[in-house]
Parts: sequence; C-alpha cells; structure tokens
Amino acid sequence: MNKVVRNTMMVSATVLAGVTLLQGQTAAATKMGKALNWTLTGDLSTTDPSNVPDIPSQDAVQNTGEGLYRVDKNGKLQLAAAKSVEVSKDGLTWSFKLRDNLRWSDGSKLTAQDFVYSWQRTNDPKTAAIGAMFFSGVKNADAIQSGKEKDVTKLGVTAADDHTLVVTLERPLPQFKSELAMMYFYPEKQSFVEKAGKKFGTSAQNSLASGPYLLKNWNGSSKTYTYVKNKYYWDADKVRTPKVTVTTTADATTSFNLYKAGKSDFALLNATQAKNSTKNSGYKVVNTSATTYMTMNEQNTVLNNLKVRQALSYAVNRKKLANNVLTGAATVAKTFVAQGLANNPTTGTDFTKDATTKYVSYNKAAAKKAWAAGLKELNKKSVNLTLVTADTDSAKQAAQYLQAQLEAHLKGLTVTVKTVPAKQTSALLKAGKFDLAVSTWNADYADPVDMLQTLVTGASWNMTHWSDKGFDALYKQATTTDANNTKKRYADLVALEQYAEKHGAVAPLVYSKMTSLMNPKVTGVYVNPIGGTFDWKLAYKK
Repeated sequence: MNKVVRNTMMVSATVLAGVTLLQGQTAAATKMGKALNWTLTGDLSTTDPSNVPDIPSQDAVQNTGEGLYRVDKNGKLQLAAAKSVEVSKDGLTWSFKLRDNLRWSDGSKLTAQDFVYSWQRTNDPKTAAIGAMFFSGVKNADAIQSGKEKDVTKLGVTAADDHTLVVTLERPLPQFKSELAMMYFYPEKQSFVEKAGKKFGTSAQNSLASGPYLLKNWNGSSKTYTYVKNKYYWDADKVRTPKVTVTTTADATTSFNLYKAGKSDFALLNATQAKNSTKNSGYKVVNTSATTYMTMNEQNTVLNNLKVRQALSYAVNRKKLANNVLTGAATVAKTFVAQGLANNPTTGTDFTKDATTKYVSYNKAAAKKAWAAGLKELNKKSVNLTLVTADTDSAKQAAQYLQAQLEAHLKGLTVTVKTVPAKQTSALLKAGKFDLAVSTWNADYADPVDMLQTLVTGASWNMTHWSDKGFDALYKQATTTDANNTKKRYADLVALEQYAEKHGAVAPLVYSKMTSLMNPKVTGVYVNPIGGTFDWKLAYKK
C-alpha cells in the first residue's frame, strides 16, 4: 500500500523498498532476541486495512495483521491464516480452510465471517476504501463499487462456517493469489470496527491485531510508537523479537545520527549519506519494484491538455535526477510499470524493455515544441502550477530539482513547491487538491496489472483523473478475453503501457532503490520488494 503514499507516495527513502537485507534462519523459537529500534522517514497515518495509503501504515498493518497468505523471506507466497485451499478447475471458486487457532489480540476467535465483513466493507462505496480496486473480478465487486449493485452481501465471498471461506470470481484473475497477501484482503472484526466508528485505525487504542505484533503508544500523531509481540498470534512461537520501537523523522540526518550513535538498528539514507557509507559493514543497496513518477491532475484545464503533459515529461533530465539528486537510490525509468514485475513469456526479456517508447525521455526540443503547441491550444502565454511534495529530505530535493528543470525548459511556466507532512500527501491527492506531485508506486504484487489498473477510469487509486476509453477497452481485453492466454495477455499489457506513455497518463521518472544502514547483529528482517516494506515476524537481534 504496499507505498510517501502508495499511488501518491512522495519521493522519500520510505518508498524505497527492497528484499531481504540480511538472511538468517531463526534458531530455537524459545530463544528471544533483543528489542529492535527502527527509524522511518514518514509518519504512520492509519491501521485500517481497507484504507492503507502509505509505507509506514503498510508496515503497521502487515505486522499487526495477516491475510490468507503471507509473503515469506524468499518472496514466495505461503498460506497464513488459511491452512489449505481448493480451487475449481475453471479457477473461479476458491475454498479456504482457516486455521483452528486464529485469535484476535483481545483473545476472541477470528472466523471466516471476519474476512467476509472486511471485504464487504472495503467494497462498500460508503467506505471510500483505497483498496477497493484490487477486488475487481471478484463477483459483483465492480457493480457494488459503482453503485449498480446496492447489496454488499452480493459480493462473491461467503462463510460456509467459522473455518470455511468461499470466494467466487466472475472472471479469471491470474494475479488473484498474489492479491490475497495484500492488507486490503485482511480480516476485520465487525463489532470492533463499528464500536470505534470513524476512530477505527486512528490510534493504537482503536486498532485490533491478528498478526505477529500489537501496536502500542500511538495516539494518531506520535513520532515514536512500539510493536510488542502478540501472544494470541497463531504462529507466535516463531516471533523472537519482544518489541520494535519505531521513530519517524522527516530529517534523514537525525535518522543517520541515531544509527551512528547505536540508538537505532536501521536508517534509510539520502544521497549524500549513501555516498559516504559505502564502506560501512551495514550498508545495503537493494533494487525494488517501485517507480517514481510525476502525477499530473487532469482536473486542471492546463494539465488536461495532452501536449502540456508530454512537454512536462520531455523537460526532465532523468539521468541527472537519478545520479545527482537520488544518488544510489534510483535508476532512469523508461516506463510506468516497475522493473522485475514480468518477463516476456517467449524471450524472457523484462517487461520494461519491451514497453519502452520515445515518450518517456529527456528531449529539450520536443519539450519546447509540445509546450508551445499546448499553450496555443489553451490560448495562454504563461502557466502557474503547484508541485506538492512530502517534507522528507529526498522528497524536497527531488521536488526542487523538478521545479528547476520545468521552469528552465518550458517558457512561461512557474512552479511553486508546496511542502506538506508526508501523511497528508495522500489525502491531498485523493481530494484532488494539487496540480503536480512526485509520486511513487511500490508494486503490491508481481504483475504489471498492479500498476496499470491505477490508470483505469474511476479506479480508487486514479489520482490523475485521467480517463481514456481506448485504454479502458484494452485493459478490459487484457483482464477478461485474454486473461488465460499468457502470450496475448502479455502483449496486451505491453500495449497498455505504451498507450499510457503516448497519452501522457503519468510521467515516469526513476526506478527507485533503497540505500540504507542496518545493524549486522540483526537477522531475519524481510524487506519486501513489493507490498508492505518491513516484516519483523522473524526478526532476531543478538
């Protein structure tokens, strides 16, 4: 949500997820390790699984909750809350048997009905859930979200009994198993949610856990909060870290200094720190499945113009952004879809290479030409745009760079940078209160659909308000007609990426990486390249 915000994640070290930083199998489950101290450059905003907008919130929900599947330290899906699954031959009916010893952190039983309630709540338009779009393809999900079907109980999920969950799809979904590990598919306890009302997920007191840890000492705005081991978690014997204390700061220097002083076991680095830390024993650079891009709000008449959007994309020198501003933490992006999400079924080539077009590139002449044409169509000589950014060091540096690039290459353009607390960025973008924003999408699962679906008309994560019938039709073909034909589906997805690039849906900038320092005494922390970033379930500190 799995990030900075997930479709609207500002450029920040928090979005730069990776893979297992330090491998290490847990020893005897009875041997507990020491408490961990962690720093993040982003505030926790919610623990509501239906509405997770940013990396810190994804971390919180991932570590205090669990779905039918969980991603293991090798990046593979493993059954979690479910102990077994049966899938019909046509792939449309999934029957899960839940574990017998599932409990909420208040000691009450966790049942199949808790999944049913959660999924219905997420799809209910009244919830306005960020995660709703991921349910597309579950029977009646689209109809319920659009309001055509008023009865949420018609959603394709039922509880046959306390331990049996049955899911019905209306079309094949090749990515469905991967989606089920996402927090948007986690269970929610109806009585707890309804009692908390609008306060649900806004503090530790108004949060309920089913995963490895409980959240403590978070009042909704706390800069420091803790996770403590959940004794009711079904797999508690494998949880060897008694407590994880998280400190959030927008200043990377503070995080770096805490690590150097031995007061933190982990610190995400800015470009300067990364340059100076390459010989440190705890230094790690990890590739991620994330793309940082410029979001352009097409509710703005100026940005609704195709030539203007193309000009904005052409005007950015991505190589300098990657090498000089985000040193060590990024490489030049040529597509919206991140690297490593799919390979050509015939050649094995990465999706991003097959989908590259001329529209995602630095071209001063093309920028000037498109900008002049756009202004002529709009009958304007000058334009003022506001660029929203989070208040983290990396985010502000990237925003300032973009401001300089755009103003230098596009005559008559004035860009004002608006810096806001990281946790507020998603709310601003969701409300459409921005012109431009530097966003990062950290893939939730390994499939281009995860990112491309955010550009579909009316999608819950479509913050650009871009709407194109041609794109929508091609997306429908890829996800229905060609869903079970691997080669045709892949070709459709490549065509979708190229269509979005040509029509300026977004302006891809860089593929994000993570540069960090992590205490060599810590093992077993899984840093996910997709979905929630930090998973401390198997963490162990000597």
